[in-house]
Amino acid sequence: MARLLDKVSLDRLKDKDLKVTLLCPYCKSTRLSLAPTQSTVALGGIDCPKCGAHIMLDSLSLVVMKDPLPVSRT
Repeated sequence: MARLLDKVSLDRLKDKDLKVTLLCPYCKSTRLSLAPTQSTVALGGIDCPKCGAHIMLDSLSLVVMKDPLPVSRT
């Protein structure tokens, strides 16, 4: 059986409860959160309150892999 594969883009995730959390790639000590509830523009960038770096989300997609359920024969 082949594994099912689905790639979900950021556009398809706008209406979901998506939240991206990461450490600032510059100072590596501040946790930053991006959420679509702020608006699509907010997903494009946020300022680190500690070092002042501007972090932008260029693109995002999730890949979901799932083994198909075996067909039960009765």
